Amino acid sequence: MYGTKIDNLIKLRDNGFNVPLFTIVPYEDAIKADMNIVLPSDGNLFSVRSSANVEDGESTSFAGQFDTYLNVEARDVPSRVKDIADSRNSDNVKAYCAKSGTDINDIKVNVIVQDMIDSDISGVLFTSNPQGILNESVITVGRGLGEGVVSSRVDTTSYFYNLTDRIFYYEGRENLLEPSKIEELITLSENMKEVFGEYLDIEFAIKDDVIYFLQVRPITTLKTDNPLIMDNSNIVESYPGISLPLTTSFVDLVYSGVFRGVSSRVLKNDKELSKHEDVFLNMTGHVNGRVYYKISNWYTVIKFLPMSKKIIPVWQEMMGVRNKSYNDDDVNIGFFARTATYFNSVYELLSVPKNMRKLNEKFIRIYDDFNAKFDKTLAPSELVALFNNVKLQLFDCWDVTLLNDLYSFIFTGLLKSRMKKKYGKDDKEINEYISGISDIESMKPVKEMISLALRKDELSAEDFSEAKREYIRKYGDRNLEELKIESRTFRSNPELLDRRIEEYRKDLVRLKETWNNFAKEKTTEDKYDALTRYYVKKSSLGIYNREISRLNRSRIYGLVRLLADTLGEKYQAQGLISESYDIYYLTIDEVLGLAEKPQNMMAVILERKEQYKLYRELPPYSRIIFADGEFNKSHVSVNSYRKKFSDDEMFGVPCSGGIAEGEALVITDVSNTGDVKDKILITKMTDPGWVFLLTQAKGVISEKGSLLSHTAIISREIGIPSIVGVKNLMDTIQTGDILRMNGDNGKIEIVRRNETK
Repeated sequence: MYGTKIDNLIKLRDNGFNVPLFTIVPYEDAIKADMNIVLPSDGNLFSVRSSANVEDGESTSFAGQFDTYLNVEARDVPSRVKDIADSRNSDNVKAYCAKSGTDINDIKVNVIVQDMIDSDISGVLFTSNPQGILNESVITVGRGLGEGVVSSRVDTTSYFYNLTDRIFYYEGRENLLEPSKIEELITLSENMKEVFGEYLDIEFAIKDDVIYFLQVRPITTLKTDNPLIMDNSNIVESYPGISLPLTTSFVDLVYSGVFRGVSSRVLKNDKELSKHEDVFLNMTGHVNGRVYYKISNWYTVIKFLPMSKKIIPVWQEMMGVRNKSYNDDDVNIGFFARTATYFNSVYELLSVPKNMRKLNEKFIRIYDDFNAKFDKTLAPSELVALFNNVKLQLFDCWDVTLLNDLYSFIFTGLLKSRMKKKYGKDDKEINEYISGISDIESMKPVKEMISLALRKDELSAEDFSEAKREYIRKYGDRNLEELKIESRTFRSNPELLDRRIEEYRKDLVRLKETWNNFAKEKTTEDKYDALTRYYVKKSSLGIYNREISRLNRSRIYGLVRLLADTLGEKYQAQGLISESYDIYYLTIDEVLGLAEKPQNMMAVILERKEQYKLYRELPPYSRIIFADGEFNKSHVSVNSYRKKFSDDEMFGVPCSGGIAEGEALVITDVSNTGDVKDKILITKMTDPGWVFLLTQAKGVISEKGSLLSHTAIISREIGIPSIVGVKNLMDTIQTGDILRMNGDNGKIEIVRRNETK
């Protein structure tokens, strides 16, 4: 009625938000010479601002076109009101009208007279980052009045707050807001969204720690009709923390090939397949040096399957996806193609065990062939040809591993549901039943390492060296963060194996106990009906094959690592890069391309190293929702906050039974874990290489994960309690805290906090 500014101020006030007292002067009164203005209070100073009917519109903003006056004394208010009303006829406004096609006679400049807040801090809060991040709020503040902040006349500090994870960082010379004040602003802005809509530009002032809202308007520049959702559920197990460009680009290559292959099996229709080519090429992405699923595209691929609405919840649980919302519109597939997916899907799922067996046999042939042909003296072009040969042979069949994951998820979900509904079993009993898998492939590397550590004194130096070489030949690619190609493994750095063996040998009694535990024959009592036993058989087979494929996957990455290390040495010798390890700052296409067209990449690498310094300082967001395409952050410097929660009890998903009490060891950097013996390990996530740490630990608790995560599977095999999916874990527990964890019900108690930190 009075223009967006006044109308929104009225709505703010009427909905209980703290707004400075104000009086409205309609345009018809503002232009009168003898206007009578009732001031909003007995205050000494006032702000006098415009609220024209054309300001903050969807097509025209008229931002800054009309006058504003601050710190106006009571006696001067009438004249300032008239000045603002008359500013309709300024040259600037006339020019803006001509440019925007607005009839100046249609403009009515209403005026707000408001108590002046002599603010300590003023700022603007965007409920979504105007650059195009929908789930990130931005708060920009400066000392003094808001005019200085908006016009950049004072130094400002910007806070970037991820609404999914409730964590933030800031950029600026001075930290002006306490965490509690940031939380208060975010909470108030979320309440405001319920009144005004999702995307808002909010001006506020803070005086004596009290927040006053001065203005709210919609952000009209964001594209919100087709957001891009980046989510690290599950994939963060394989790629925790920062991953360098060679890894992230290789991940894109692998996932696009695998998902296209799966879709081809289900659709068996090249015409329909070609419609979704862009989806297959964008299954993963990387932002700020971290790997994410482009999860919207995952849902698209799952929707190719029949009964996808029933499959998606099972998939979400097994993947550990916390945000369950998704676009449930069906994928546009022709009637006959849709009908065929039912037959194709059933056939492919029934064929999974057979196809996994074939894949494993084929992998062994390809792997042995590569090792027979590889030689460090090969020219770069020959090494690239070797890579392309492996890619060609494996990429057309590796997609069956994804179907096996789905096979595992479905049968594990069916098993859990049946045991709960028919037999009233709890998670502990279900997990114990599922863990009746014998000789799981992921355990073989640690079993053989324990054997090697135990036999060291029995073997001659020559025999022990030969045994280590054989171990590296079979399992040299299995280590912490093994799917990051830049990570060092037993194969690339054999001294790491010596170090791990010596760590095991520090406690030979514990080592022998662990070996004896592995040697025990596992039995699963068949006390359930035939259908339940069928489900456990299928889920166990799926998990078993899943672990085989993951061990083989680490070997594939080992081949790429070996090629990268070799090419790095050759490119360094050619003067294309400064150090051999710099090759990991190049993408896979750049690495392969240099073999045919050598060029100096030092400047490119130097720039990327600088970018990665920033990425390492940014907090790890689990979900980023972009309005359009993804982009990396760019800041001069950043400072991250770590929230601290004081809860003494926490809960997660119980995955391996048993109760453990002991000292917590928080692991944020796997390259520097310290002594893990008899500790309860606290981590964001684990990967297959963690098996070497878990054998020495009392228990493990992770912030991420699901029933089929590596944390769950390996801890069940080792026989230590594990709990996954614990919200705010890393911000609640610190190293040295004494914990009691119950792997049967998922309860975690902080018995005593470490007061020395």
